[in-house]
Amino acid sequence: MKRQHSTQTFKHKWATFTYEDKETLYITNMFKHTDLKIVFCTNNTLESLLKHRNAPTEKYALSGVHKLTCPDCNKAYVGQTDRCFSIRYKEHKSAFHNNSHTSKFAQQLHEEAHSFGPISNIMQVLHHQR
Repeated sequence: MKRQHSTQTFKHKWATFTYEDKETLYITNMFKHTDLKIVFCTNNTLESLLKHRNAPTEKYALSGVHKLTCPDCNKAYVGQTDRCFSIRYKEHKSAFHNNSHTSKFAQQLHEEAHSFGPISNIMQVLHHQR
């Protein structure tokens, strides 16, 4: 028994809209009788709802944008992380001690034979992630 393969082509194009409020429905309804099909998404995913929910208020327990400053020459590195600042600091420190190229900041310190200071001296939190 032979199977027949469908050669059907789809004419629809798909677009994603972030659902905010009833205005989103109003706008997307304007495309109802077109070949554009709408898919809704949301910003409050399970990950974003659970992330940092029970995190302490300590500033290094959150994530966001940070600046690392060399304690010897004051050159700075600005980075962004989804992990806790303290974890990212430990990753930079580990890269420094292991002479790894996974951190540009640690690589620069190692090349210049500079020291790696404590988190309170070299890391500045510029922006916390919501």
